[in-house]
This record gives sequence, structure tokens and C-alpha cells, in this order.
Amino acid sequence: MADILFELGCEELPPKALYGLAEALYQGVCRQMDEAGFSYAGDSRWFASPRRLAFLLKGVTEQLADQHIEKRGPAVAAAFDEDGNPKPAAMGFARSLGVDIADLSRVETEKGDYLTYQVTEAGQHIAAVMPQYIAKAIKQLPIPKPMRWGDHEYSFIRPVHWMVLLKDQDVIPMELFGVTTGQQSLGHRFHHNEFVSIDKPADYVSVMQQAGIMVDQQQREQLIAEQVKAAAHSVNGVARIEAGLLSEVASITEKPSAVLGEFNKDFLSVPKEALISSMEKHQKYFPVEDQQGQLMPYFVALANIDSSNPEAVKKGFEKVITPRLADARFFWEKDKARPLEDNIPLLEKMVFEQSLGTLADKTNRISQLLVWMSPQLGFEETDAKQVARLMKCDLMSDMVDEFPDLQGLMGGYYAAEQQESEAVSMAIRDQYLPRFVGDDLPATRLGQAVSMADKMDTLCGIFAVGKKPTGSKDPFALRRATLSIINILIEQQLTINPRELMWTAFAALPVTVDEAVKQEVLDFFNERLRHQYQGQGISHDVVNAVLAKHPDNLVDFDQRVRATELFKQQPFAKSLIEANKRALNITKKSNVDLPVDIHAHRVDATLFTQEQEQQVYEQLAAIEPQLGELVTRFAYDQAFEVLSSLAQPLDDYFEHVMVNADDQQVKINRLTQLVQVSRLTGSIADLSKLVKS
Repeated sequence: MADILFELGCEELPPKALYGLAEALYQGVCRQMDEAGFSYAGDSRWFASPRRLAFLLKGVTEQLADQHIEKRGPAVAAAFDEDGNPKPAAMGFARSLGVDIADLSRVETEKGDYLTYQVTEAGQHIAAVMPQYIAKAIKQLPIPKPMRWGDHEYSFIRPVHWMVLLKDQDVIPMELFGVTTGQQSLGHRFHHNEFVSIDKPADYVSVMQQAGIMVDQQQREQLIAEQVKAAAHSVNGVARIEAGLLSEVASITEKPSAVLGEFNKDFLSVPKEALISSMEKHQKYFPVEDQQGQLMPYFVALANIDSSNPEAVKKGFEKVITPRLADARFFWEKDKARPLEDNIPLLEKMVFEQSLGTLADKTNRISQLLVWMSPQLGFEETDAKQVARLMKCDLMSDMVDEFPDLQGLMGGYYAAEQQESEAVSMAIRDQYLPRFVGDDLPATRLGQAVSMADKMDTLCGIFAVGKKPTGSKDPFALRRATLSIINILIEQQLTINPRELMWTAFAALPVTVDEAVKQEVLDFFNERLRHQYQGQGISHDVVNAVLAKHPDNLVDFDQRVRATELFKQQPFAKSLIEANKRALNITKKSNVDLPVDIHAHRVDATLFTQEQEQQVYEQLAAIEPQLGELVTRFAYDQAFEVLSSLAQPLDDYFEHVMVNADDQQVKINRLTQLVQVSRLTGSIADLSKLVKS
């Protein structure tokens, strides 16, 4: 076994791509090793810092075992003539192997005898193949815009200056990008700007630490988080540490050192989200909030050095952020002085989609959807119409032009400043929620309706003009929009029928929509439902079983799904599922003309000839009223418990009763009873669609 270290040293790498590149390099090498049969320890890993991509493979198999391979040649009949003399086919086969014809063997197969030869191939040595594995993995890295440097023909994401490739204490020779591998890596650009020697792979992290480089990105992130929290705590604040920003900051620092800075508290008159966006997005600073979540006039920045003059570093960070915050304040003051409704004419010039019209057209359609939802969700129709008029107006503001992530949010602030009602302001603010999985949901019924109406209009409209998602491409984020609608309906317990909402959205579109497109959207919506529940460990068959019942709303749907998933785990489930399927299959395959309204047709107990019929009849009569009452109350868990009493009687029934009796009256009576069985056992979900565990 051996340890292998590889490090590729470059100019500063793009921070947002750094982790992805390092992991892709490591995975690319590991994939080739797996295919070849090399093993390595589970604690092998990759490293990434601003000027290096690296990986450490522990416990690597040094050499694979020799392989004995049978080379098969031509058929014996084609290899020799009638006198046993070799033909060209035999001679060519022997020559290709570098052996005499006498050294060849014969093997019997179903298709006849063939010439063969046993070849022993020496097992590959890791030192011999690792350079080609690395070169191939680097070539396959996801680099959208490679660059060239000097007068070289080769290219990479950044100029390459050094490479380390060690197997234990030995250097594995390799040349790439005009650089030859060695055992020396470059230290920190300021604290240790010289090469340091790495004696063996296990020393990598510690040696680089002494050279001023923290190569372990996980340790860097942990250190940065601890330093940022401590800096904020020093002013009785709480640091706002967003995971993406933490990773990005760790990707631009090799020796992180937190610096607490402050800014003029007058800037706090600006909505905090604008200040936070400026600090996080533009400057990569961590904002500081008080214990109540209000922004404080402080921030934490990360330097890449341990400065001998920290005060100068602090002033440098403060000097940079001040004009950014001043811009945000200027945009705020300018935008709020302009009434939102003054931007409505501009919406009439901004195209949403060529066939679907402008943003003004879109807001008119949203208004129609809100009016339709108003009596169901209990908000004022006048508020709904006002929200629709103003909801997209902040897209014309300077603030949103500078900070696109604040759209909707700033509209809510501007609406409040201009004396719009709280209901209207909050709905405008929340129109894009939730933006991602786990994000906050709109806080009010009107806000929830606005969010769903906007997303449903986009979903139906984009499908209607033939631009539905394909594969991984989803430029209008329709998958996310659909999941957002689903989450709002379920989490906020809204009993709106999603199909009716969908059909209302279709009716408002300015294009003709055929039934096939409507079905496509419904199927797309249902597929998102399946994915949603699959992520919660609920199988597709359960979702399909409930979808078959066409519940009126997703609150009912969710309760049915969870009850059915629990039902599948019960000991009586197998019997009921089997009974439901058999009842449906028998009635479907029957060649008898059943009564037109078979569900209303009563079972005649006087026609029973076996006690099992009577037992099922009595049990059905006993549970039907109770079951109906439980289903009406959505008490599905209890309803399944009631159905469990049918399991044994139905097992006995199908074991002893022949449904297709010779007597036609008896046969019809038994089929009628099976219709009742399938109806009651399938009252919560279509059990025939469940896969028995």
C-alpha cells in the first residue's frame, strides 16, 4: 500500500468554481482507479485553496495482480487444411502473439473448435498510470473559458506554476502545462513566498500550515466561522453567516484573519436587506445583527494575512464599503420618491414572453386569478387588484437594477412608504417566496395567493407556447415554481383545487390551449408531487394510488398519502391490497352484463350459498357507515384501521368462494359484492396501484 499526493499550483483560481474543480479532479482520478481495479482508503480526500487543487489518496494498491487472459483465434477448420498444415489464418494469429503455431491450444465451444493462447499480462503499477489518470481528469474538468499564457499552446483556467506528485517519499515523474512534477510547493504569497519541500503525502497539511497555507477547506471554513462569530460577539452582535458566502470567502483566503469593521449608523435608515446585499454580494463581508435580528453598524471582513497594522486593514475595509452603502442609500431615497404606479406604463413596454405579452399583460392575468381565489382564501378583492397593479413595478427601480435579488422585497418597502395598506405591501414583498427549498413561505393569505398566481401563470403560459423544460434545461424555473405552489398549498393548509387553479390560468392566456397541453401541465405538476414525496421517503406507488382518487385539494391529498404510506407498513395491508386487486380484476374480466348502476345495486343475502359470503356481507354492513363518517372527517388513519377488520374475512372469501358460479343470479350477486369490496377498500386510495411489500 502507498499514499499518493498531487497538487496543482496556479494563479488565484475563481472562488465560485474552486470547490467544484477540486472535487471533479479527485473524482475523475478515483473513477479511473476504480475501473482499473486499484483500491484506496475511505478517508482519501481532496483539498482546495485559492492557488492550488490537490488530493491525497491513502492506502493505495501499488500494483495490480497479473491477469491471465485467453486470446481466441480462428476456428480450427479455417486454420488448417485437410493435411493439417497451417493456413494463413493460423499463421497470422500466431504471429500477432509472437509465438509459434505449436504453442497454440484448442478449445471446444458450441460453435466448434477454436485456436487459443493463454497470455499473462503484468498488473499495472500505480506510479506508471497515475500521470495519465491525472492528465485525463484535468482535461475533463468543467472549465467554460480556459486561458492561455506566455507563448504556449496549452490552456487552463489559470496559469500553472508548479506541480507536486508523490508516492510515499518518491516523486512520480510527470509533465503537464510545461511544468514538471517535484516535491516542492509554494507557500503564502506574503508570509512565506518561497518553495517548501514535502517529504511525504502525510505531511502535506502540516507542512503547508507552517508555510502560511491552510489547505484544508473544511478547516478554513470552520476557522472563518469561529473568527467571524467572535468578532461579532465583541460588540454584542450576532454574525449573519450564509453558507454560500462562507464557502466563497474560504475560497479567496489561504490564511484567513477576521477583521471587525464599522460604518456610519445613518446608513441604517436604508432597508437592511439592501445593506446586507451590498455587503454580502459585492464585498463578501459578513453583516452583524443584534439579538433581535436588527442590523448593526458593523461588519466582519476576512483578510488573507496576519497584518502588523490591523487598524490600517480595518480602515481599508471600511473605506471600500462606504461608497457601496452610499449608493444603496441614494437608490432608496430616489426610488421611494417616485410613486410605484408611475412605473406601470413602463411595464407595458417590457416583454415577458413574445406570445404571452408584456409584464403588464401578465399582471392583468394575475389579477384575474386573484379575483378567482379571493372568496376561497378570504382576502379583499380590492387589495388583490391593487397588488396585481403594483407587484412588478419595482423592476423599474434603480435599487432592483443594482440588486436584482431584492425584487419584490423593495416593492414591498416602496408600497409601505407610499401609504399602501399592510396587506398590499406584504403581498408585494412576498410574491417570489419561496425562492428555494426550505425558504420562508408568504406570510399572508393574499401573499400566498399572489405567489401562486404568478407562478401558475408562468407554468401554464410557458407550456402553452411550447417552451416546456427539456432534460436538465429549465430556463423559466418551472420545476421550482411548481414545487413552490405545492409547498404553499400543503404547508399553509389551503384547500384550493390546484386543477381548477390551473384551468383558470389557462383560460386567462392570450393563446389557444388544446387539451393535450393541459394534460401535459397536469402530468408535470403530478410528477413534481411524486418527487416531493419521494424526497420524504414515500414511494411513487403511494402517490399514484392517491392521485387516482383525484382529491379536491392538496391538504386532503397529503393526509391520504401519509395515511396510505403508514397503511402499507401494517400486517393487514397485504391482504387488503390483494383483495382489492382481485375484486377489480374479477369484475373487469366478467362477461356478465352487470346492472347499469352497479354501485347502487344491493347485494341479496338470500342468494348466499357459503358462509364466507355472509361473513363479508356482515362485516361490510358493519363498517360502511363508520368508514364513510371517518373519510368525511379526513380521519384516514382510523379509516384504514376500520378496514383492517375485512382482511381475514376477505382472505377466507377468496379461498372458498368461486365468484363465477354456474347460477347466473348467484354470479351477479357475488360480482355485486366484489364491487362493494373494491369501492370500500379503495375509498382512501386506489389500492390496486400499490406494490405489495
